[in-house]
Amino acid sequence: MPAPDLPPLPPLTPAPSGARDLIVHLHSRLLDPASVAGVTVVVIDQIRASVTMTAALHAGAPFIEPVLTVEKAFVRAAFHRNQGTRVLIGGERAGVAVLGFDLDNSPRNFTPDRIDGRSLVFTTSNGTAALLLVRRAARILVGSLANLSAICDAVADDPRPVHILCSGTRDEISLDDCLPAGAMVQHLLARGRKLTSDDSGRMCLALWRDTLVAPPGIARALRESRGGRNLARIGLDADIDFCAIVDQIPIVPIFDPASGRVTIEKSGSRTTT
Repeated sequence: MPAPDLPPLPPLTPAPSGARDLIVHLHSRLLDPASVAGVTVVVIDQIRASVTMTAALHAGAPFIEPVLTVEKAFVRAAFHRNQGTRVLIGGERAGVAVLGFDLDNSPRNFTPDRIDGRSLVFTTSNGTAALLLVRRAARILVGSLANLSAICDAVADDPRPVHILCSGTRDEISLDDCLPAGAMVQHLLARGRKLTSDDSGRMCLALWRDTLVAPPGIARALRESRGGRNLARIGLDADIDFCAIVDQIPIVPIFDPASGRVTIEKSGSRTTT
């Protein structure tokens, strides 16, 4: 912590303008939920929840309901089934499938033949918790390298400040989330958005640029990250390679806290104030 008798920092020049601000949070525990009220938030859990939810929607899931706990997942799935909704339960704890779930958190398993028009109740170690944390935001998107360009196109002209939230791995900052955050920063700076005084976005941008010039690039960086090392330890290297593919799923998942559902955003809702 800083010294308690530090004087206030002088304002930087130019001062942040507000509407076009781009802010990166390196971990959900570093974010005050009140700070994102009324803004746009992109939630990243690169390995693997963001990629898996995007894959599930692309495979035909009508909606995904993120929940915080395994117990809640069973309760909500039972509710939907009693209502006549075709629903699966997916997710993980400590990277592996949960006993009694239909699917794990491997995006490779969320294929059209497995989904078959079924919705999904979903809980993971970090990503779903991060989504629920920012429920006060005006617009909440699920982003990753898998839908990088689609996400950047969706928020480039948003009239609100844009916050990028890295979910992290448990209580630690994780390189695998910072990598797509840096890619988004690069794209959005080119589209006229402005970083604020905090260096988090600049650090992510430097990581992304270094990764692109260091063969074999993205896959290696993900494999060396905290999340990647955890997957390799349990024999899921193939998921790392899958998650390293940029722009493979060009859709924009949006979370609506009122309904509790993640769906594919329709283009008309992108700049709603």
